[in-house]
Amino acid sequence: MQFDWLTFGLQIVNVLVLLAILRHFLFRPVADIIARRQADIVAAQDAADAAQAQAARAEAVARAETDKIAIARDDMLSRAQSDGEAQRARLVQAARAEADRILADARTEATRIVDGAQAVTLRRARDLAETIAARALSDLPDPPTAAGFARRLAAELASLPEARRDAMLGGTDVRLVASTALTDGDLATTRSVLIPLGLDHAPIEVDPTLISGLELRSSTGAIHNSLAHDLTRISEALDNDDGSGT
Repeated sequence: MQFDWLTFGLQIVNVLVLLAILRHFLFRPVADIIARRQADIVAAQDAADAAQAQAARAEAVARAETDKIAIARDDMLSRAQSDGEAQRARLVQAARAEADRILADARTEATRIVDGAQAVTLRRARDLAETIAARALSDLPDPPTAAGFARRLAAELASLPEARRDAMLGGTDVRLVASTALTDGDLATTRSVLIPLGLDHAPIEVDPTLISGLELRSSTGAIHNSLAHDLTRISEALDNDDGSGT
């Protein structure tokens, strides 16, 4: 068998041509596809890493906000409890002051009595003042704050006959009257309680003679809801009871 160098050479040339063709039409496009796919994978990985980092930052921000809200809530509850205790102490002091005033008036009246009933009258006046103060304190809302008086006012309005309630709320110059200027917190709580009655935007006036309380007034009447009114009502009831018994 004779080795044909020409045929061998042609086969070598064919192989080289085939490799060149494959390199141009197959290897290079495949390499480009692989390179693009690798670039896409790297970009996707970078995007995933960025999203994960952003999610971690968002979670940290949300956790920080949650902690701030919890701290603010605890602080609000603590202030509300302190305000409630301080308000009760002020109301007790105001009731005692009113009782002392009633007692002082009774003593002044008693000085004009010249007969032997002077001591009895004074003792009766003292007992009456103590009874009035005790009943008035027992009638206070719990807690005796602006929100407590607002809830008692809402309950009083709800208990009225519908016609009278509509007349009260439908009158002109509808307004709320408080014993002192309300803080922002008390104002927000009071208005939220009175929303169902349509009184959340009613103007609020200040009348220190109420001692403590929140009343509703309009051109068609008033809903009394204060410590001063409670003291007057109880005093008149006791006087009526005493008059009917003599």
